[in-house]
Amino acid sequence: GNTVELTVTAGGRAVQSVPGGVTLTVPMGNTTPGTVAVLVHENGTREVVRKSVADNGAVTIPLDGSAKLVIVDNSGYFADGPATSWAADAVAFASAHELFSGTSENTFSPNQPMSRGMLTTVLYNLEGRPEQDLTVQDLADGYSDVSSDAWYAEGIAWAAENGIVNGYGDGTFGPNDSVTREQFVVMLWRYLGSPEAKGSGLDAFTDADQINGYAVEALCWAVENGVLKGNDSGQLVPGGTATRAEAAQMLKNFMENT
Repeated sequence: GNTVELTVTAGGRAVQSVPGGVTLTVPMGNTTPGTVAVLVHENGTREVVRKSVADNGAVTIPLDGSAKLVIVDNSGYFADGPATSWAADAVAFASAHELFSGTSENTFSPNQPMSRGMLTTVLYNLEGRPEQDLTVQDLADGYSDVSSDAWYAEGIAWAAENGIVNGYGDGTFGPNDSVTREQFVVMLWRYLGSPEAKGSGLDAFTDADQINGYAVEALCWAVENGVLKGNDSGQLVPGGTATRAEAAQMLKNFMENT
């Protein structure tokens, strides 16, 4: 009952690819944070549509053109991510959309920090792992601490080519460094094309003066769009480490609100 087929035609023939793509909205009740659309290819293989989002009684699915889909709950189970946790929905969302997985078969490690290399890989996955002109060897030549055969090399190469990330200016990238909350938001903001913030949006936070200049507009945008929220003390903690649970929550907010 959760199979959906979209046929786009032109001149009486099905069109597999439409310039600019199409967006299919499927009304559906009883969705969960882990509800995703799965593309069924002609050869029977299946592929999660990572940018599909279930919200407000519907599933929104970006597609290239005609497609056969099934809509399922793809949430993973993690012993350290109980349903009572504040991050349960975000963890289910991140795992179901295959943005990033657990640290083992049944552990998510929500309190571990997210690294800079991991975040670039998450965004690279979200974009469908496109080809790029900058090779991983070019990247290794540019950053002394990024090996061309590292698991995060392709993600960093793609993100660097598209202006989403920069190194530290000393020939290093810091792929294993913990990503800060402001760095995380800046990467999301640049990934979306650096949209203009409507106002300051930061006056309510007591530590707004601790935001680095390069991140101010990105944090304004993030607060305005519900991507980032302050803690119980009214602080954004821009220089604080983004944990895996916080990363999952910000990604969920980002995909649902932008």
